Amino acid sequence: MKKPLNQTEILNEMYNLILSKHIREWERALILEAKNRIESQGNLEEALTQLEAQLRPLALRYNLTPMTTEFYNKISTSGLFGRGVGHRL
Repeated sequence: MKKPLNQTEILNEMYNLILSKHIREWERALILEAKNRIESQGNLEEALTQLEAQLRPLALRYNLTPMTTEFYNKISTSGLFGRGVGHRL
């Protein structure tokens, strides 16, 4: 299991993605919405869970830009979402 996510680190990554010219506008909108939710409500886990769920169908179809894919992989393999599908009981 990877180290737990750091809120400041995640917000910095989200900010850099939002400013990047190498992501699609709808990816930017989803990330910006999640970033604003984290900053206003302070609940990192809930906001990232929702963002991961929104990006999942696109990630499964390989329809994310490389930068967004890297961020998606980071938040989805961080242990934030528990054991998930495919793990033994």
